[in-house]
Amino acid sequence: MMSAKPPFEDPAATRPYYRLLGIKALGQDENGNYPLELASQPKFENSRGEIHGGVVASLLDAAIGVAVRASYPFKTGATTASITVNYVSPGRVKLIATGHVLRAGGSLASAEAKVVDDSGQLVAHAVGTMKILKPR
Repeated sequence: MMSAKPPFEDPAATRPYYRLLGIKALGQDENGNYPLELASQPKFENSRGEIHGGVVASLLDAAIGVAVRASYPFKTGATTASITVNYVSPGRVKLIATGHVLRAGGSLASAEAKVVDDSGQLVAHAVGTMKILKPR
């Protein structure tokens, strides 16, 4: 059902929320994934100086969305139907998120993502379901 991967489109270029957070696409990695980077800013910190869990969840959601959209023909959209986030350790300095599609169906896609810090330590992981929005 899925064709070859569409041309890569930097999600921050068309999504104001990603720009607000400073999410940067790192291009395609050696495994065919599209990692995203987020650098810590004081405004993202909780009372312990760690990146707030809501920011981490946004990064996971973005990574799932990028992975899903990259699995469908160019200009196919996707919107989050559900996401479950599990926090493992505090996030600090710089975070890298990578998403991976588990199943790409006609109307729904299931994917997972993980966030690691700049030392490679797992910060959080998530599973999500995205509703596929066909191009109009």
